[in-house]
Amino acid sequence: MITIAVAVFMWSLVFILALRARKRPDNSMLRASALIAASLTTNIDQVYVWVNAQLPWANALDLVANLLLIMGIYYLSSAITRGAIRVAALRERRTIWMRGAAQATAVLMVVSFALIDDPDASTTFMRDYGDQVAAAAYSAVQYIYIFSVMSGTLVTCLQNVPRMRRPRFRVGFSIIGAGCFTALVLCVVVIVMDAAHIYEATRFLAAVGPVYDVLYLITVLLLCVGLAIPPIGRLLTSLSLRRQLAQIEPDIRRVWLTTVAKSPGVSLVGTTLQDVQREGRSGRQSLETIHRLVIEIHDWLNVASGLDFELTPVQREALNRAEMLCLRQGRATE
Repeated sequence: MITIAVAVFMWSLVFILALRARKRPDNSMLRASALIAASLTTNIDQVYVWVNAQLPWANALDLVANLLLIMGIYYLSSAITRGAIRVAALRERRTIWMRGAAQATAVLMVVSFALIDDPDASTTFMRDYGDQVAAAAYSAVQYIYIFSVMSGTLVTCLQNVPRMRRPRFRVGFSIIGAGCFTALVLCVVVIVMDAAHIYEATRFLAAVGPVYDVLYLITVLLLCVGLAIPPIGRLLTSLSLRRQLAQIEPDIRRVWLTTVAKSPGVSLVGTTLQDVQREGRSGRQSLETIHRLVIEIHDWLNVASGLDFELTPVQREALNRAEMLCLRQGRATE
């Protein structure tokens, strides 16, 4: 049941990240999530047995799945590093180190896996073959790499969360940091279990097994939630902005048509009028039009200040709402 829940969490994250994939300049996070989701899906017994039967040797899927996990962790840490570290030199140095560590880990995993005597396919690989030194090394190498990457990612989160201005990033990266911490504990538990397998400490393994299951579920859940919050927050912000634009744009357009449009010397009337009359525009285009209309209305008010004319309360309220919207989006109106 836990393996199914974990797979559902990961594929849900993949779906959330895929919603804005075309508009995102860097999809490393989506790539990482897809690789990790594919890896964790193989932990479902029925999936493992069926897919492994299509491969040429016993338990080949275990190696493939764990290599996918290492690749996914690499892309995940790289994406988090790029999002949190603004200094290009530090970011590049960190990326080079992580790439080299991932490659070395993959090589060691393949070598140690080749030395394991595992004649029969098994959905409980470490329980059945973990008493072999090669199997313990195969598992430990993976989790030493994950431990090192997650510790670095945790430090990155702790250093950069206080500097983040947007709440969705502060909350998201704080939860990611918590997920990294539980991942560190999980890695320690796994490495200790690897040693216990060699010494056949069955009572210890039976006692620690439930702890591993809980840590595994909590780690994946925290990381999925933390990674999902920024894109979900962005989506909700975008929907909220579109709703505000739909409410404000018609009102400010009417104000512009009764003021600026009647004074050609104040505005590039032809250009702006085309924007005012155009339908079916994107949210960004609507915001740009509103911003331009607000500025031109202000210019018109300055020119008309000596005339016997004032905006009506309704027009003034529409202008104020449009100004506040522009200011919240970081656009000066004067």
